[in-house]
Amino acid sequence: MMTAQQVAAVQFCAGPHWPDNRSRLEALLPQAEGARLVLLPENVACYGGDYRQMAAQAAEVQQWLQQQARQLDAWVIAGSLPLLTRPDGSQVPAPRVRAAQLVVSPDGCVQARYDKLHLFDVDVGDAQGQYRESATFEPGNKAVLTRMADMVCGLAICFDVRFAALALLLAQQGAQLLVYPSAFTQKTGEAHWETLLRARAIETGCYVLAANQCGQHNARRASYGHSMLVDPWGRVVARLGAEPGVLRAEVDLDLQQQIRQQLPLLSQQTLGIDLHGIECEKQF
Repeated sequence: MMTAQQVAAVQFCAGPHWPDNRSRLEALLPQAEGARLVLLPENVACYGGDYRQMAAQAAEVQQWLQQQARQLDAWVIAGSLPLLTRPDGSQVPAPRVRAAQLVVSPDGCVQARYDKLHLFDVDVGDAQGQYRESATFEPGNKAVLTRMADMVCGLAICFDVRFAALALLLAQQGAQLLVYPSAFTQKTGEAHWETLLRARAIETGCYVLAANQCGQHNARRASYGHSMLVDPWGRVVARLGAEPGVLRAEVDLDLQQQIRQQLPLLSQQTLGIDLHGIECEKQF
């Protein structure tokens, strides 16, 4: 097993139309060449459009993701895509969809799927004001771990980062890396983004990789950007600014093991973690 792995996070400003978003991604993805794992942000195919209509094109988007994984010879994580079906194949009742994170292997196979557990139902006080993801998305019901690039990875999406119990459960089940593809708003990002990512890393002893949307999506919605990799000590290894780009950095599993030996927090955890009956599934 290689103890140091190159990872990448792609940051861009998605709009409501997949062809436009695909073009933006294809302009950035060559910068990720050489990374073993490439993380794309939440709402990567469609942001602010008709999610049911976009979900009807899911097969086309998935084929594109598989093609990119083969071309890059890397694991590609689609931050979230709207899907019309649940993992068991049953239909999601209209008008909602699932916000699903897909993990595609370097040979183009979909290895894992995680459906967003925590939905962004908040009043932010920005130009959008009120966000109600539950009107558009049906929540998932499982936490998910998978293995990629010789690492065990815990899957999560955006608002999940505010819920420490999910991160702790994933770490206790073996996660070495936590991924948070996001569309974190400008206002909440300025206040909480870095603090939350560093906290999740420190308390779990995991590396944390976060790919965020950036810029002005429309007149009311703006995302914060500042995608980053945080090490298990809570140090920001690398970060982007507010503009589109690709973060490249290294995950050092030897360093992680050293930090976990110095701070054996997971083995010292005495309080139970209650996710209200949600199971943790290993999709290896």
